[in-house]
Amino acid sequence: MAKPKLKPQIFISHISDEDVIAACLKKHLAAHFPPSIAIYVSSDGVSVEAGRDWLVTLTKALEHAVIEIVLCSEESVSRPWVNFEAGAGWIRRIPLIPVCHSGMTPPSLPLPLRVLYGVVGGTPDGLAGLYQAIAKTLGLATPKADFAAIAAEIRDLEVKLRLKKAGAVRIEKPRVLCLISKQYGEPGYEAERDEKLLELIFPGRVQIERDVTPESVSVLLSQHHFDIVHLVLGVHPDTGDLVFSHVEPETFLPTDGNLRAMSAEAFSDLVVQSGVRLVNLATCHALFLATEVSRVSNMVATNALLSPAEAERWNSVFYGYLDKGISVHRAGDLMRKQSATRLRLIKHQQDVQFVVSGGG
Repeated sequence: MAKPKLKPQIFISHISDEDVIAACLKKHLAAHFPPSIAIYVSSDGVSVEAGRDWLVTLTKALEHAVIEIVLCSEESVSRPWVNFEAGAGWIRRIPLIPVCHSGMTPPSLPLPLRVLYGVVGGTPDGLAGLYQAIAKTLGLATPKADFAAIAAEIRDLEVKLRLKKAGAVRIEKPRVLCLISKQYGEPGYEAERDEKLLELIFPGRVQIERDVTPESVSVLLSQHHFDIVHLVLGVHPDTGDLVFSHVEPETFLPTDGNLRAMSAEAFSDLVVQSGVRLVNLATCHALFLATEVSRVSNMVATNALLSPAEAERWNSVFYGYLDKGISVHRAGDLMRKQSATRLRLIKHQQDVQFVVSGGG
């Protein structure tokens, strides 16, 4: 009895940490290429049946593959199994296509992968090139697909992978609290810049509180959950205390002789109570405050006195990064490299990604 003819097989080589991208690619290839084409992904629980010897199945899959896709990231190209599988395809002289992701590009591939025709999986052009190469190898017409949508899905998975590897927390539709003291709500401080920016980046997610006091802040943060707290008030440069009184800008002495303040330690306790992941105070000396807050949350701070316009420019770019799904730590690193403003993100050990509108 003749053995059944084996289907032409596409072999997707990847590391286990990046199985979601392999699964995504298999899903779309299976949807667009004929069912007569088999797709092997060792991590999907389908290509390798339960109880089967993994190495034997892998070897047979490599023997019968007519084309091999190698998922390439900075991490995967240094792993022995990926290089073993790519080497097996090289020896068999089947087409090898590096699909780069997570920051890797074809020119940055190590040899010998660099000499192959490689594509970037998170771009429509890269996916179109991949489909064309597969179709040419199989003698088929190139299938039509929404490459832009597939590329966006892959980029979203790249972000999730990066966050997972970094141990970052992902928060959907963050709640934002903007606290404005009576003094900083006066026209000269231009607090409306902060309000408009927050509403633009986090539409419908911002609660703005003006003329706040130590008591009102305590109630808000002890009884409600917020993910981001944006402060528009004074901070004593020598103690890190949040200042709610009207004070002289140079001396921080209260104009009425009565200093109303909240200690950095007390504020940090409230940050923990509310579950806040990011505190932003981008206008005045706040490094002492940030030193305390960074024990429990990420905090943006400066050791200078910034103008409202300067703070707005920095905040618009920083919050814009968060809106794009970039994590807080990564956004802080980008701002440090790109901005001359004396603002810094003081990192807490826990990174976080805010998903503002269901994207990211």
